[in-house]
Amino acid sequence: MLRHTATIAFCLLAANQLFAQEITGQVTDHLTKEPIPFAHVTLGNTTTISNIEGQFVILKEHPEDTTIQVSFIGFEPFTQNVNEQTYFEVEMKESTLSLDAVTVLTGDILMQRVFERLITNYEMEPLRLTSYYKEKLLSDSSMVYLAEGVLDILLPSNVRLNNIKIAPIKTRKNVMKPKDIGGHATMMSGHAHDMAISSIWRKNSFLSKRNRRLYQYEYEGKRSYQEHSVYEVSFTPKHRKGYVSGTLYIEDETYAIVKMVYEPDADRSPFWEYAKWTEEFEFLKGRYHLTSVSYTGQYFELEKAYEFKCILVNNNINSDNLDNFPHNEMSKTDVFFEEAENDLSEEYWNGYHYIKLSTSELQVRAN
Repeated sequence: MLRHTATIAFCLLAANQLFAQEITGQVTDHLTKEPIPFAHVTLGNTTTISNIEGQFVILKEHPEDTTIQVSFIGFEPFTQNVNEQTYFEVEMKESTLSLDAVTVLTGDILMQRVFERLITNYEMEPLRLTSYYKEKLLSDSSMVYLAEGVLDILLPSNVRLNNIKIAPIKTRKNVMKPKDIGGHATMMSGHAHDMAISSIWRKNSFLSKRNRRLYQYEYEGKRSYQEHSVYEVSFTPKHRKGYVSGTLYIEDETYAIVKMVYEPDADRSPFWEYAKWTEEFEFLKGRYHLTSVSYTGQYFELEKAYEFKCILVNNNINSDNLDNFPHNEMSKTDVFFEEAENDLSEEYWNGYHYIKLSTSELQVRAN
């Protein structure tokens, strides 16, 4: 049954879980004291993000993982030795890096450098991922359901992306409005198959060789990110076949895209009234890897407005154990939350990475 952890996957992860130490923290703006959501947190080769209230949880899985780093574009990175500390108050300071006043760079020049380095910058070989996934559906701003899962993902090489495999390790859900679960609202199947593949390698992506010429690129300036800086480049369609607008953040030494935010043209969708994607990448083990993806979409059904939100975080990325994928692999149409647990306590995860539920999500659960 899908709710059971696959034996092989469990065995592969059990050793790390035995020694994993949970590190938690709160990320805020040093000046405003406001929380910083979706800040990237890394410890060794493990990564996660903060929730909408700036809270994060990350596991120290190896003794040699001694340094925690928190980063967000436009802010100075926070770096500190972990030692025996298990909680961190992270106050991030806005970078004093000024935008380029005079530059010979253009959006087209920067994107040419990006495209020339795609093969050397991004991982192309098969990977085994352990990932956290969450989706929720809201109707008129009120929660319909909330579902989460830890997933075992086998990501093939960039030239065989149709063969992606996903198996659930642990899943849980809470349905608040059963009467609203019907029609298109019967989701809870996950967008994980789509989200696990970055726009860097999608054949129909706006960055593909066939489609990149359909857009115009504008250089917007330079911003701080981690130990380096990023070039900010906006893009819009310049041809009627172009269908996406957004912003790319390009590392200034490697010319790798480390973050992209984009919105497909909703007028071309027969279903979605609005859609927004965010993809972020981290430099791990010598290459850039997709580490987090989020999606927000809005649609109408039976004169009711619905908002669908989901997020995927690839916490652990490895090139080992590629040939023994669990037997409970899901297809794209499987509802992997169908037999999920309804235990929404934090203890449920028991050694797996997760994102803390926000106050509003916990309040809905309590009600």
